Amino acid sequence: MFGRNLEDFIKVTEEPRSFDEDFFDFTDRIYPWTTVYRFFFLADFERGTQFMLGAGQKNLRRYHVNGEPIEFTNNEPDYRMGVSYWLENGSLLHRTVNDDVNVENGLRGDSFSFIRENGGYTLEVPDVDIKAVLDDKSSKTDYIRFNAGISPFYRHNKYLPFKGRVMGRRVEKGVAFIQKVYLNMPFMPWRWGRVFFESGARFDFYEPRFVRPLYRSINFEHNGKRLEFKQRQQISFDDSLWNIAGRAATGEKLSISIRPYQSVRQTFETPRTIFDYTEMPSRLESFEITKNGETLFSQESLGESVANCEEAFYSKLLI
Repeated sequence: MFGRNLEDFIKVTEEPRSFDEDFFDFTDRIYPWTTVYRFFFLADFERGTQFMLGAGQKNLRRYHVNGEPIEFTNNEPDYRMGVSYWLENGSLLHRTVNDDVNVENGLRGDSFSFIRENGGYTLEVPDVDIKAVLDDKSSKTDYIRFNAGISPFYRHNKYLPFKGRVMGRRVEKGVAFIQKVYLNMPFMPWRWGRVFFESGARFDFYEPRFVRPLYRSINFEHNGKRLEFKQRQQISFDDSLWNIAGRAATGEKLSISIRPYQSVRQTFETPRTIFDYTEMPSRLESFEITKNGETLFSQESLGESVANCEEAFYSKLLI
């Protein structure tokens, strides 16, 4: 592996602005090689339903998302974006549209709206009868930035519970993840995954790759305590099963298996590139953190869970 823990040397994690200041800011300078995306992920702990929506901005004339021609315009406060969303609830619904989104006091388009109100947020997606009320009182955020001259990379995440309805069915125990990401293309391929637990605990892994893994990041957070597994790391995806393992500096050992039950392929195409981005609604098969032979955390102790994994790479790249 090249540059183990490289991220530790080049990242900035202190949040210079609040999440809302970043997320609702549309003044980022967008170069022809820049992509700005706002992501929304919802999952229902009781039924296992998962939903993902991405709204993207670029500065290109010729662009396709999932084979659909996409036009980008900037007539402030209206922005024409590429919007792709999918919903998995036993079967898969996946759609891609071009949408004019008004960004005065929130985001409002024909395909979705996302509004800050009542001490939280409301996300509505009429096509799949979603109205999710996101509770900001117990939210958590994280931020990372890699400075790269005139066009830095950054992402700002927020995690919070939600209630409401999805496909017209009531959701009482849901988790939401919202993100703004600013990145430069071509971007390195990656593997990434998250597990959310009903107890509020959260697990994630990340592995950027260039032929071989560049480095690995494996983390678990529970009740404000964060464990980083930087030793004896393993991230593999074989026979439709993710296996992740690692050891923390303080002696905790992690072993986890995640099995996808659906695959959602997204393609982002320019005349010279095709970026394949596959999201995998998944189930947790096993989870254990031990220390000195004692089990500290398990599936049973952490409660119901939902998982989603990603694999992204270039299927076409002409420099």
